[in-house]
Amino acid sequence: MNKETKQILIDLIGYYNVIGTEDDPGFVPFADIVRRASKALERETSKKKPATRRNSADVDPYAIDVVGG
Repeated sequence: MNKETKQILIDLIGYYNVIGTEDDPGFVPFADIVRRASKALERETSKKKPATRRNSADVDPYAIDVVGG
């Protein structure tokens, strides 16, 4: 787990701990945490994605090498 992930989790726990109290900051800080987490996940998955991976749209089902034989 990297520093960014740890900080996101710490912020999420901090947010959770003040929900329903007089210090409740509302939804905006939660949305910011979610946005940061989403960006971190996107960066992490883009690092791990192999360059040779194909999507179904990249495959021609009528190509000779794809149709077995």
